[in-house]
Amino acid sequence: MWWLNQAVGLVVKIFLLPFTGLNPWVGMIFISLVTAILMLFIYKKTSNQHGIKEAKNLIKGYLLEIRLFPNDFGIFLGGLKRLLSANLRYLAYNLKPLLVMIVPIFLLLAQMNLWFGYQIPQPGETLLLKVEFNQAVEVDRLDLQVEAPPGVMVDSPPVRIIDENEVDWRLRIVELRGGQLVIKNGGEMYAKDISLPPSRLARVSAIRVNQNIWEQLLNPGEKPLPREAEIKKIEVLYPSARLNLFGLKIHWLVAYFVLSIIFGFGLKGWFKVEI
Repeated sequence: MWWLNQAVGLVVKIFLLPFTGLNPWVGMIFISLVTAILMLFIYKKTSNQHGIKEAKNLIKGYLLEIRLFPNDFGIFLGGLKRLLSANLRYLAYNLKPLLVMIVPIFLLLAQMNLWFGYQIPQPGETLLLKVEFNQAVEVDRLDLQVEAPPGVMVDSPPVRIIDENEVDWRLRIVELRGGQLVIKNGGEMYAKDISLPPSRLARVSAIRVNQNIWEQLLNPGEKPLPREAEIKKIEVLYPSARLNLFGLKIHWLVAYFVLSIIFGFGLKGWFKVEI
């Protein structure tokens, strides 16, 4: 799973790297355009284009039939029945391409969250470092230390939350340098990336997880923790980022889907794709 995440992450990085110094909207528009083109290509190759066109024509015809004979109950009821059948056929034709597209889209969304989901804190601001341990670990007995990279200062003693098997620290940002946090548990050491790039669009890994496949899919930013690790998850709580549209704060996922749909429908004629 790690190598798959690495491969997808490299592709996304190549696409977005030229836009790191620009407004995040520029990168979002570009990646949405690329997504629309890719999805149109997959849709055309995996769908029954003739069947979709035929089903759409039938739907239009049955809708016209219902509008022309609203007072003839027999024709009206028959038209509704045939309309439902045509819609089900249309949905069936769309099922295969949707199943094919769902995997690459899911992997892409997880990577895009690293680029658009978090806001870089400024010098003087604080972040929370959360370390979650396995249930068998007694966190009140652990000898824990955190070593911060240059530009970051550990600003509090460890706060142990026994019920959650969690230990927290407050981090203060001194300057935008970043590096590796190191959590020491006796003789064991575990690293966590803390990203503080000065660019307007940057890749930020907030969470490092264990070997759970689902967790790795959702959080692909860093190599998973070793299987034998007592730590389940290491998280730096960055503030959430929003895209600014004339003063309106928009979640990146909303912007991405809206732009992808607009580009998809705008380009479907050029690519000769029946949707």
